[in-house]
Amino acid sequence: MTLELYPASAHNAFHGTALQYPHHIDEAVQQIHGACQGLGTDEKTLISVLGSKSPETRNLIALRYKELYRQPLKSLLKSETSGDFGRLLRMISTPLPETEAQILRDATQGMGTTESLIVQFLSGRSNDEMNILKRTYFDLVGKDLAVTLNSELSGDFRKVVMAVLQSSQVPYNPAVHNAAKAEEEATALYKAGQGRLGTNEEVFIGILVKAPPEFLKMMDSVYVAKYNNNIAKAVDKEFSGDAKKSLNYIVRSTIDPYPAIAEVFEKTMKGFGTDETGLSTALPYPQYPPTGQPGYPPPYGAAPPQGNNYPPPGGYPPPHQPQYPAPGGFPPYRGFT
Repeated sequence: MTLELYPASAHNAFHGTALQYPHHIDEAVQQIHGACQGLGTDEKTLISVLGSKSPETRNLIALRYKELYRQPLKSLLKSETSGDFGRLLRMISTPLPETEAQILRDATQGMGTTESLIVQFLSGRSNDEMNILKRTYFDLVGKDLAVTLNSELSGDFRKVVMAVLQSSQVPYNPAVHNAAKAEEEATALYKAGQGRLGTNEEVFIGILVKAPPEFLKMMDSVYVAKYNNNIAKAVDKEFSGDAKKSLNYIVRSTIDPYPAIAEVFEKTMKGFGTDETGLSTALPYPQYPPTGQPGYPPPYGAAPPQGNNYPPPGGYPPPHQPQYPAPGGFPPYRGFT
């Protein structure tokens, strides 16, 4: 399936649709503003107001705050809070497209993420959300995202990223995406890869990034039946390094996104300590089943603590402070300003 990551208000704002702010949004905005007035900051109120909200509510709060007080909410929080706590609040109070654009900006500047995570942000999203992300990146950085990544990346990995950016996923049409078409495309994929000496990267990558989820599943079944291995194994045989990791993530997140998301999530918590940067890139999927709930696959077993109640770097919040479930909450991200 193609995941819709952004809340409805992010789509409406992008398309110029007038936003409606329920009374509880104005109340939340006023509480946040009041918590930052006078000497000191009422951090408990900030946690209470922002910590348990859905992505849609947080997005509306951020947009409404800017309308009423003529400054971004994240700017207020940057001046009032600090450290990992401040970074966390800024992330969850910034519209998700802007958060993603900022992390992509940092990725191209070597500020806290690796190249292999770029496709994790770009793959598996709808064409509309890709356009929102591109426009948000341009508004934030003043540069075209495709131009930036084309100049910063190289090799097959650049080919993968550019294909994802420039080749829109074709909408699924049962009349077109039938069994015969699946066999045709699976054969073309084989001939561009395992069926020849040297890989035709452009053709191979293009077939994968354009295929809608339902059709890619059909292609994968045909590929297994005809060539005795699946498309992910074909990627392993034909590519290496970041290109292989990225294409495999595209295939897995398109065919069945939950195991792919779960694997990324779990890898950030293996070994000594938590990879906060990696974890922050694994959590733009707040409305999808978390660990231990229907849709979250084995072999990971029991759920990790729900909400923001794992200890972030620096140990905030201390044990005596209340913990709030945070739908869509991000852990601290080092490059976020």
